Amino acid sequence: MTVLLRNTFKAWIDRAPGAPPKLVMIGDVRVPTDGWQARLTKRSPQGINPKILILDVNTQEPGGEAQEASTTIPLRYEESPPQDEYGQVMIADGKAEIVVRVCGSN
Repeated sequence: MTVLLRNTFKAWIDRAPGAPPKLVMIGDVRVPTDGWQARLTKRSPQGINPKILILDVNTQEPGGEAQEASTTIPLRYEESPPQDEYGQVMIADGKAEIVVRVCGSN
């Protein structure tokens, strides 16, 4: 079973000079054994509020033997330039949802 580590999720708009604005979303997910893979993908279709970006956590269990030790996997999503002026990002894994405010948004 995967667990979203709530306090690790953060989102911001990177407005570095000389580059278009970029939305960056990071956070961690805990998985029960090593060998898992996890990534954030943009949900399609998005929800009814265009100011809330919805990202899904997609995980894949290891094939074969794996050590029984919980492992933390860092997640990262970038969108450049952001498709909208997002104020929030919702992260969902099918069991739980986390909503974070986008820092640096208008």
